[in-house]
Amino acid sequence: MLLSTELLIAWRYISSRRKEKAISAIAAFSLAGIALGVAALIIVTSVMNGFRKEFTERIIGFNGHITIHTSEQQFNYEAAAEEMLAIDGVKQAIPVIEKQLLIMANGVVKATLCQGISPANLSKKDIISRNIEAGNTKNFSDTQEDSIILGESLADRLHLKIGDDVVIMAPELDETGFGFVHRKKTFKLAATFKSGMYEYDSSVSIIPLAMSQKLFKMPGGVTSISIFVNNPLELSRVRNAVHAGSQFYADGITDWQNSNSSFMKAVEVERNVMFLILTLITFVASFNIIACMIMLVKDKEKDIAILKTIGLAGSSIMRIFFVVGATIGVWGTAIGTGIGLLFSIYIKQIQAMVEGLLCTKIFSPEVYFLTHLPSILNPVDVLLIVAISLLLSCFATLYPARKASRLNPTEILRYA
Repeated sequence: MLLSTELLIAWRYISSRRKEKAISAIAAFSLAGIALGVAALIIVTSVMNGFRKEFTERIIGFNGHITIHTSEQQFNYEAAAEEMLAIDGVKQAIPVIEKQLLIMANGVVKATLCQGISPANLSKKDIISRNIEAGNTKNFSDTQEDSIILGESLADRLHLKIGDDVVIMAPELDETGFGFVHRKKTFKLAATFKSGMYEYDSSVSIIPLAMSQKLFKMPGGVTSISIFVNNPLELSRVRNAVHAGSQFYADGITDWQNSNSSFMKAVEVERNVMFLILTLITFVASFNIIACMIMLVKDKEKDIAILKTIGLAGSSIMRIFFVVGATIGVWGTAIGTGIGLLFSIYIKQIQAMVEGLLCTKIFSPEVYFLTHLPSILNPVDVLLIVAISLLLSCFATLYPARKASRLNPTEILRYA
């Protein structure tokens, strides 16, 4: 019965705002501030999670989890790949020739990272084989050595269509009767891919391994072997096994964690800093709750004195005003959570709509490397944000509620 009375009085104070316009305005701003802070935290956290996952998957998808480098011209890479596949935890071992070249077409010259991969191994690289935008990989074979696959952005820059000719120029020189000339080869565009990572889509070209061995004069050789493991987060055991078990000459072994450690740490630090900064929005909004509740207590001093006079305990007065302040925090948190979840789920559609209205790209792939704004909702992050918001709101309510419970009804009624 007492609890029902306290809740009834708290509800009357919440719903009756006709005379307390200033208090209502502060309460509205407090609610909006908490909602904005919670929504921003959820959106930014989900986007940072998306960035981390997208970058990790796409970097690994191109370069492998572990890479063995070699400079031997005559190298039994097939036996080496079989040896790597025999190691527990290794899923794929792909021999690759990788060179920096110039690519030319329609009067345009661009730099490209050319990868020589066998057609059978290309089908195992999901980031390429599952993201073909135009053409197909059927024309990419050892029997059609003049076929080439380009990133979509690179093909667009060269103004190429499927079946067009494109010239690759190697940095090595060939001696002819007219002197030394750069080594060139004309290819036909077989397909284009769109990995979602702008850095790769705008620079990578892929040719058959047999052709790359001829072009770079590396018969029976490769520059590296890309190893893919079952669990990318547990590399130490596999790396040690690869290093200890290899019976061939290698110039070095690198893994994706070491190669991109500074980048991944930067993403994690940025995520934590953004979380801390945006939490301050909710913290500032909680100060508005304190101001709102102090004004409400001041306005309701006579009511408090009367309630105490008729026998209502100070703890009951404290609970009444605690419920009033906490309600602002709960509603703000609920509204902010709803906005944040909707925005995070439909972020691609919102991005497309805003870009259509403004007729400009708000998320430039040249700057952010990805072609879209990624978002991954983590339930643990959402629950943590909600808990922080509710705790800040409740703590902000304690001081005004405690002050209301300690008011002296004799002093208030004497000067009423």
